[in-house]
Amino acid sequence: MIKKIIHIKKQELFKAGDKREWKDHTFLFSNEFGKPLRPDSISQWWIRFKESDKFKTLGLESIRFHDLRHSSLTFLSSRGLRLKKVQDRAGHAKMGTTFDIYGHSLPEEDFEAAGYVEEMFQPN
Repeated sequence: MIKKIIHIKKQELFKAGDKREWKDHTFLFSNEFGKPLRPDSISQWWIRFKESDKFKTLGLESIRFHDLRHSSLTFLSSRGLRLKKVQDRAGHAKMGTTFDIYGHSLPEEDFEAAGYVEEMFQPN
């Protein structure tokens, strides 16, 4: 999902050409010329984006902006990214906080762990 959004942003900035500001940076939340947006304008942009044809074309669910944080971290966790890296990206001081929030998204690991325990009891 986020890759699609970044791709769209890069396309928009490419169209700005010589008018592009902050040429050495690609801010996800910027105006059409690459200038970073004020923090309070992001929620307004998100509301408009969810109503746009681009959003509908991507087939995304309608979620709150803050839910993107949880969705991205859950996605990374479910893809096998080590919990320590998820913790770093989340900015949590303690691994336990990260596990409490995102540990539920690892049911495949429960099955994998059960398989390992089962192997212990298999005759050689």
